[in-house]
Amino acid sequence: MLIFVINVSKSEVFTTFVLIFPLLSLLGFLSISSISFGSEEYVFVQNWARNNNLHQISEIHDVLATKDFVFVPDYENHNVKKFTKNGTFILEWGEEGSNPGQFDTPHSMDVDSQGYVYVSDMNNKRIQKFDSNGSFIFEWGIPGEGAGEFLHPHGVAIASNNDVYVADTEISDIQKFNKDGQFIKKWGSEGSGRGQFGWMENIDLDSKDNLYVADIPNDRIQKFTNDGDFILEWGSRGDKNGEFEGPSGVAIDSSDNVYVIDDTGRIQKFTDNGTFITSWGSDGTDDGQFSKAEGLDVDPEGNVYVADTANKRIQVFSPSSAAISVDE
Repeated sequence: MLIFVINVSKSEVFTTFVLIFPLLSLLGFLSISSISFGSEEYVFVQNWARNNNLHQISEIHDVLATKDFVFVPDYENHNVKKFTKNGTFILEWGEEGSNPGQFDTPHSMDVDSQGYVYVSDMNNKRIQKFDSNGSFIFEWGIPGEGAGEFLHPHGVAIASNNDVYVADTEISDIQKFNKDGQFIKKWGSEGSGRGQFGWMENIDLDSKDNLYVADIPNDRIQKFTNDGDFILEWGSRGDKNGEFEGPSGVAIDSSDNVYVIDDTGRIQKFTDNGTFITSWGSDGTDDGQFSKAEGLDVDPEGNVYVADTANKRIQVFSPSSAAISVDE
């Protein structure tokens, strides 16, 4: 496989593609790994877990990438799978049920500073805490709309002091707990105003513990302090830079850059104040394309892991110049 690296403007890339791609395609040479436009580019590395017959993942809504491992809450198989960073299966835990350590459609997860993982067990309306090998620690949450209660817990995010944030998409609120599951506060309601939400899939925190919420029907990202005070928002309906069509996944890297994926199959990268940096991806099933992807995460090295929901796979990208991969 040959890798050709290009570092030109979007218009130059488009003109070149129009001229040479039909010829390369007819000759059977062309395979695009990824193309990004903006001040930075990302290259497709691999996809995995889709074709693993023994440990195949089903519909997935989130992915958690830590320094050493990748965790996948497997929504339809009612378990959590643990992989190496290159996609080698390590272990899984859980089965369908409501007992401790069992799940009914696990949706999202995050890790605290001590390596414990927290899983939003959606239809059991609770949060479960485990060690990194799946040993059950404790749980909290009961059905309801009050403090410490859930109807549809989706996104979960852990602060630097191990406080736990949970987005309940049916109640349209964010709840904050300490590491032992004790309720601290909640905020939010249904609507389109500041501090209001529509349907929420995922949330994340930056290094200052500011919280970012992907607000799907309002086509925006909202940013809050760790106590729920509104800071800013960005986004509107559309397919231009800084616009969204149903943003579902949001992730923050170690430099506080913000990554957002929406229903168009496009990932956009922003600064922490919403300034556009770059984008890549489109709707489809090829490498570098996505279908209804709802979650993503960034590891400490800056690699981006995408829960490609309808394609039932994880895709991995690394920062680089825009690249075209051509098979020999």
